Amino acid sequence: MTRDALTSEPPVPSGAHCCICGQWTVAPVVIGYSSASGPAFVTHRVCPQHLNTRGPCTTDHGSDT
Repeated sequence: MTRDALTSEPPVPSGAHCCICGQWTVAPVVIGYSSASGPAFVTHRVCPQHLNTRGPCTTDHGSDT
């Protein structure tokens, strides 16, 4: 083990916010894409519990990476 392994920041958790409930999920499911501005696209993801649920997207996609 190295000193850097002990003092570095932990990795960023993987996952995404659910478009229906807004909660963070580590197992997001892609349900669609939409056009943002210009050639940019937004990926819509939901948690497994909301896979068959319809409703408006509540996620702020401005902070997505």
